[in-house]
Amino acid sequence: MTKKKVIIGIAALALTAFAFLTWYKFHYSMDVAESFEVNTPELKHKVLIATQGSEFKDAVVAGIVDHLKQRHAYIKVIDIAALPQVNEDKWNAVVVIHTWENWKPQVDAKVYLEHVKDLSKVIVLTTSGDGDYKIEGVNAITSASVMTDIPARTLYIKKRLDSILERDIQK
Repeated sequence: MTKKKVIIGIAALALTAFAFLTWYKFHYSMDVAESFEVNTPELKHKVLIATQGSEFKDAVVAGIVDHLKQRHAYIKVIDIAALPQVNEDKWNAVVVIHTWENWKPQVDAKVYLEHVKDLSKVIVLTTSGDGDYKIEGVNAITSASVMTDIPARTLYIKKRLDSILERDIQK
């Protein structure tokens, strides 16, 4: 009888763990971001935004795109999964918006940031549950995906972009 109770207990724990992991993945997983371009690639300023799909990240991207339209920049938005294939030399600035997944950075963002030659033209926004995690050695903006934080995070990214693009004009 005791052996049967142990087996039932283990099965119940396994089922509970499976249910939790399924809920966690469904609740916190990111969508694939829709790729799009704004303006023509012949413009002087070229900004790449690599992101994941979520309500928070989509709103931040929309704010950045609206700002860059006024600067007459070419903007390309891609899903974060395509980031490792990006040729950084084609871009004046690269914005990486990713989430901390399963207690570690999103793998494509991590791979890109480990191999990028010029981190001074890369802006990183890392989201996580408590808003404190970031890839070690990367000057990143950190945030929880709190909708009321969108204006502040977007403004900070826009200011950093303006600084990078102004630096390029002076070269």
